[in-house]
Amino acid sequence: MYVSVTPEIAVEGLTKFAGGLGVLEGDKLVEARSMGIDYAVITLYHPGGYASYEVSDGDLAEVRDDWVLSDGSRLGSFTIEVRKEPVSLDSVMFEVFGSKLVLLRVLEPHWAVELTKKLYVDKNAEEMFLKYLILSKGAAKLIESGLLGYIEEIHLQESFAGMAAFALKDVSKVKFVTHSPGPWAHPVVHREWLISEFGLERIKSCVGDNYVNLTECIIKLVPKSYVVSRKQLRIMRNVLPSVADRLIDVTNGVSLSRWCDKEILNYVLRDSTDLEEYAKIRGRLREELITYLKKLGVKKLPEPGTPVITWVRRVVKYKRPYFITRFIEDNKDLKAFYVLGGKPHPQDIYGKMYAREFLRLSREYENVVYVNNYGLEDAKYLLRGSDLLLFTPFPGWEASGTSFMKAGINGTPTLASRDGAVLEMIKDGYNGWLFGKDISEFIDIYTNPKADEVDEEEYGEFSKKLSEVISIYHDEPEKYLRISANAAKTFVRLADIRNTLFRLISG
Repeated sequence: MYVSVTPEIAVEGLTKFAGGLGVLEGDKLVEARSMGIDYAVITLYHPGGYASYEVSDGDLAEVRDDWVLSDGSRLGSFTIEVRKEPVSLDSVMFEVFGSKLVLLRVLEPHWAVELTKKLYVDKNAEEMFLKYLILSKGAAKLIESGLLGYIEEIHLQESFAGMAAFALKDVSKVKFVTHSPGPWAHPVVHREWLISEFGLERIKSCVGDNYVNLTECIIKLVPKSYVVSRKQLRIMRNVLPSVADRLIDVTNGVSLSRWCDKEILNYVLRDSTDLEEYAKIRGRLREELITYLKKLGVKKLPEPGTPVITWVRRVVKYKRPYFITRFIEDNKDLKAFYVLGGKPHPQDIYGKMYAREFLRLSREYENVVYVNNYGLEDAKYLLRGSDLLLFTPFPGWEASGTSFMKAGINGTPTLASRDGAVLEMIKDGYNGWLFGKDISEFIDIYTNPKADEVDEEEYGEFSKKLSEVISIYHDEPEKYLRISANAAKTFVRLADIRNTLFRLISG
């Protein structure tokens, strides 16, 4: 049995999730059995879910996102100690495509139940630390209980779940994966918090100072640690230089069975070169997208011959949603249809501001639609049926990214900044388009004035390149179609998450 411990996971109809990590872990869960891997994922149950929004009185309003737990198999209840108090947990298991998903549910005391009510929503750093102590200690207790059988390896996702390494008696089977170069993924906590929960002996190799970087400490403790793209490996040399030589790059991927249209996959596997056949498949995917938009209640729909351009992902500053909003207003007369989608974190002021800007544009422009509760089903239709995906993270901030992979395997090319795993999969002008610089320096977009200079320069190139792509779509349809077909053929080979799983397990 291979076990992954993660802060979140996205499984249709079963869990709530926040973003890319949840979808990635869901993809691994889906594909593991197809590789003959006995696989289980452990995460916390959050009854209050994550975040959901509705349009009310012309504004975006947060509404309840309750996570109703489905019936599963009870593995058993047990107790851990947090803050020197007993915390009771229940474990519920579900079969997902032949793999196992285990949700840890907090039963008591009341403060612990309240603490774990919502995913990624905390009042302060101490609350966040305590929440993931519960996940980490609970997962360690379950793993060591023997209820999951013999464990070959334990994969810990991000430092939040990585604290399980401090709780496990034996870390020889542990592999740690850090999924982001951003500061939120490498929290710094007071050494006394760690010592009081795990003891000095367990963590003495990394608690020399009063404050401890959790990611750095975990990497020092476990045998192997990974990043999720080659570029992230370069960036981490600047972010965590003291442990960078311990990191191995294993690039993320996506589940073909979950995300790739069957006709597209068949076309690629037959190595067909019939563009007429391919155009019919892509035409069907576009029609399915339009039908889906109608189902969502969208009244404004793209006209025939108009490219559908999407910017869809978690709405946060580093993903630069302001590039597409500025482009739309700078290019009012361009013949294009834009679908914007994504949810901000409930406590992210920047994210909420950009989401409201999406809403404003959708009200003021006939060729703009905003999908405010963008989720798994939305992603399947939008990423398959669009004509172009925009992937615009600030260079150095996106560890990998997988939305462009989900689009690419379906023949939807991407216009992307040079960040994350894009550099390993997109060849400019062949299977997609690139803009901006490949910057290896980590630039803090909140405090470093250099970030504004980079943004201004890169927006100019983004705007020029996007205008060129729209012109190709209108004036050189065969060229566009060949680039689309090249995307499908290259991404099916390069972005298969089974490659990721194989390297993680064998590496």
